[in-house]
Amino acid sequence: MCVAAVLALAGCSATPTATRPTPSAAQTLNPSATTTEAPSPTGAAFPAQLNCNRPVSATHGLILFEYADSSVLGVLDVSDPLKPNLLCWLSGAKGGRFVQSAGQIAFWFDEKLGTADLATGKVVQTDTLPAVPIEGFFSGDGAQFAYRTGDDTNTGLATHIYRRADHRDQALYFQAPIGGHGGPPYGPQDQLVFSPDGKELLDYYEFRPLSGTPPHFMVFRTTDGSVAFQLDSGAFGAWSPTGSIVYFFVRGEQGFTGELDSVGPSGQAQAVVNAINSFFWPSVAPDGARLVYEAWDSAGLPHLWGLDLATKSAAQLSTKLSSKPVFVTRSTIWMDESKACDCGLGGASMPDGTILAHNVTGATDTPVDTSRTAPGVGAPQPTTREIVDVWY
Repeated sequence: MCVAAVLALAGCSATPTATRPTPSAAQTLNPSATTTEAPSPTGAAFPAQLNCNRPVSATHGLILFEYADSSVLGVLDVSDPLKPNLLCWLSGAKGGRFVQSAGQIAFWFDEKLGTADLATGKVVQTDTLPAVPIEGFFSGDGAQFAYRTGDDTNTGLATHIYRRADHRDQALYFQAPIGGHGGPPYGPQDQLVFSPDGKELLDYYEFRPLSGTPPHFMVFRTTDGSVAFQLDSGAFGAWSPTGSIVYFFVRGEQGFTGELDSVGPSGQAQAVVNAINSFFWPSVAPDGARLVYEAWDSAGLPHLWGLDLATKSAAQLSTKLSSKPVFVTRSTIWMDESKACDCGLGGASMPDGTILAHNVTGATDTPVDTSRTAPGVGAPQPTTREIVDVWY
């Protein structure tokens, strides 16, 4: 089947209604009260299909991204970050992650979890969740899966950790519905991200109840689901490349000026920089030496900035308008080029469809040739917002 048709079908298919448990007050406060055993995989047909141009043997230089408005993942070779090349696409997948090696992907579709082997082409269903997620994220080894069910508008939102080794599902908390709402032009607005060592889970969500419960920013211990750290004014987390130290923004009272903090396994936050002017879409360099992020100028236009974690000095890295920086190699950042606009509630800029590559050793910003990243006519081009994982 032509993959363009696969993308079209995936984009217009109906999404099953997510279900959630109705926890008691005790269950809402006590995560251990909602630990259940999930059903094992069934013999039902698994919809995922892996298509590779050739068996993948690469050990580094790959990115995994999700085509917009579809249930299709693409694997790109970015050994030349200016000319990425599509190697494989996986249809019937809503999100995934490289696990253990560049050739193994864990992914999910509806209530099913699975793995795909890029060398052999084999796709296997491994687990069945007790409810249908609206979003989900794997730990680096693929052994854990964090996900949300329900919605924040009408039914309420539940957040879970699923442990694949013993098929145990733990509900961390339930959030009451807040009614209809829009969204700000900055981000990220929603994060469920495991620490590199898998011992902690970052949970940031922009759309919380006004009561402050649950708080916007939380870090959970994955062993028992307990809270290691929480701060209602915290936002926009980024894990260090190893261990379990997360950097995050602390909102101030004056617009987007705030503080940059970090917190580790001790649960004690420490100030990294006492004052920083906007801190959106942060990403830590693979060597852990710096943070890169999107910062806005006085006109509300986005630029690439970097913070040296040793000297604590911040500097603008590019004069180009750009958003959502992501390291795709150890020395190259991709970012969505932006253009100024009168976008109303959408802000003062919007992506123009071009990905720029910025090399951290120089000051050049080069357009990326994405002509070989779509597996068929009509397939959407990738943007940095759709990148779900990188294997350096």
